[in-house]
Amino acid sequence: MVQQSIDQQPAGDDPFQSPEMLEMQRKMRKMVFWSLMIMVLGISSIVGVLIYKSVNKKESPAVAELEIVPITHMLNSGETVRSMIVENGEVFLLVDGKGMTSVLKIDKKTGSVSRRIEFIPQAD
Repeated sequence: MVQQSIDQQPAGDDPFQSPEMLEMQRKMRKMVFWSLMIMVLGISSIVGVLIYKSVNKKESPAVAELEIVPITHMLNSGETVRSMIVENGEVFLLVDGKGMTSVLKIDKKTGSVSRRIEFIPQAD
């Protein structure tokens, strides 16, 4: 058998144009196309969930319709609220009164005090 260069091959005798190779190329293109479609579908579903979660950070209607509970009955006489922070469904109040500072942890849904931490000043 004598090897011929590409220039010496007769026209129409291209091994990549045989019916078997054309069928193989068609199958490969089809497989690559469907693989890309599945990958695009997966990435778009992940991005869609991330966008949905970032846009819909609202509270559920059941939580939003809870009645407003006044916190004044939770404070001792002479105490005042210095600051308030709302985080993860809990309200933290920094309260001053009677020579000491306290932190109240209030559950946002029930309005009840779940914890009270008192900071008693130390003598110098």
